This record gives sequence, C-alpha cells and structure tokens, in this order.
Amino acid sequence: MATLNMSTMKLPTVFSFKTAPPRSSFASPQRTPHLGSVRKFSEQFGLKSSSFRACAMAVYKVKLIGPDGDEHEIDAPDDAYILESAESAGLELPYSCRAGSCSTCAGQIVSGSVDQSEGSFLDDEQIEKGYVLTCIAYPQSDCVIHTNKESDLH
Repeated sequence: MATLNMSTMKLPTVFSFKTAPPRSSFASPQRTPHLGSVRKFSEQFGLKSSSFRACAMAVYKVKLIGPDGDEHEIDAPDDAYILESAESAGLELPYSCRAGSCSTCAGQIVSGSVDQSEGSFLDDEQIEKGYVLTCIAYPQSDCVIHTNKESDLH
C-alpha cells in the first residue's frame, strides 16, 4: 500500500486582486474580436479573410456540357477549382492528378474566362484554342465548358 505525504505552504498576503468595474445595465464595453472569431464569422457569410482584411467572394455560374450533350449549371466560387465545385454539386467529371500535370480532366471553354495558371500540362496553343484543365481552373466569370476533351488534345 502506498503512502502519500502532503505538505502545506503558506503564501504571503501581499497579493491583491482587482475586479472589473461594475457594468452599467445600458452600456456595455466594446470587445475587440480575436482573429479566429473574425475568420469564423467571415466564412459563415462567404467572405475570405487574410490578416484583418475581408473581401466578398464571387460566385459564378459555370455550365458544364458533357460528351452526350448533358448540361449542368453549377455555382462555382472564385476560390475553388471548377472540378471541386462540380463534385460538390454531385457531378462526376474525369480526373487523375488534380495538379494540372495531365490531361484527364481537360475541357474546352466556349465562353467566359478561367485562371489556370497553376497548370503545367497545356501549351500556349492549346490554351488559345480554349482548352482548360478543370482540376486547377478557377472561374473568373460565368463560363460554358465542354467536358471530357482529353482525346481532342492528342
């Protein structure tokens, strides 16, 4: 059986505690929110925040036209890849690398504009013809994209 020895220590009584002033029933002091709570609040309302700057996120209409002519219009935020937005909407598009280094997710943009600067697979001529890699493309406007265009690239 183990024995436990306990010691008692006396502290000097020089410590004083300050209490907050009483709050008035009709005027409460302003609290400065912490950065974490600002981010959480901003995200709930579709805002992006970095440091102390918040800005509104744009959401574009992207119409995806499949090889059989099936059309699906999705909402795509400007900070999400088109492939991810399509998956969030319940659509299944082809993909492989999710890094812009292959052509599995290739589509061809008919109208609108995208930012696919993160990609490395498409050459300038293919981009000029409207080819887009949906796995690394951010919408910059409302768009119409024909999907499943990998075979057209080769």
